[in-house]
Amino acid sequence: MQYFLDPFWFNLILSLASLWPLWRIFIRAGLNPVWSLLTFVSVVIPLLGQLLVLLVLFHSKWPTMPPKPEPPPRKKPRTA
Repeated sequence: MQYFLDPFWFNLILSLASLWPLWRIFIRAGLNPVWSLLTFVSVVIPLLGQLLVLLVLFHSKWPTMPPKPEPPPRKKPRTA
């Protein structure tokens, strides 16, 4: 069967297309964005690069929002 596009080029195009969004995700997660370059492993072994990127994201500590301050205590209503 003839491929419309060779799998090597297809994987390379997908890796290039996912590089910028993954770079931004790593920056926002507080991680080194160079981890997003692992997607290029998929050019040699399909889907391995995406799996490695997901594993890095899943097993890293993500920054959390600071806790909300507690509201001031309510005043008790006066009774006559």
